[in-house]
Amino acid sequence: MRIELEKLDGTNVRFAHVFEAGELSLDDGRAELKGPAEVSGRIDRDGAKARIRGKLATQVALDCDRCLQPVAIPIAVNFDLSYVPASEYESEPLEELGSDDLPVAVFDGEAIDIDELVREQVILELPARVLCREDCKGLCPVCGIDKNLKDCECESHPVDPRWAALNNLQF
Repeated sequence: MRIELEKLDGTNVRFAHVFEAGELSLDDGRAELKGPAEVSGRIDRDGAKARIRGKLATQVALDCDRCLQPVAIPIAVNFDLSYVPASEYESEPLEELGSDDLPVAVFDGEAIDIDELVREQVILELPARVLCREDCKGLCPVCGIDKNLKDCECESHPVDPRWAALNNLQF
């Protein structure tokens, strides 16, 4: 979905769109949309610049980091981004970026791609570590069975004697 700035009538223009599960690719090897992604907000235009404020809600499917079972992660995020045309951004003198510059995006000056905005916001909200449950036992390193479903009879490997002293540490 693209919003063309020339077609906007004034400021505080509202928008809403629902991306179905297969409609938007996250371009992330570990995550995919599990349900619809609902995005809504408003656009304020100031000459060639634009500011978009809104909210996004969806569910993302990720694999558990221990047992590789799929886990549904709810995503709900509010966003506030400023868009500056590439020509204007390039003409400004080079300076060190500050925290005020982080919510600024560069665009072609004609249209803003809401698909990219949604993709970016979802990826930024993904957790660094995903567990299906806190006590997940993971996979057996020998046979690969999911230890949450069945115990295996594999022998555990003896500890390397160089690391054996670490077993005596108490926390």
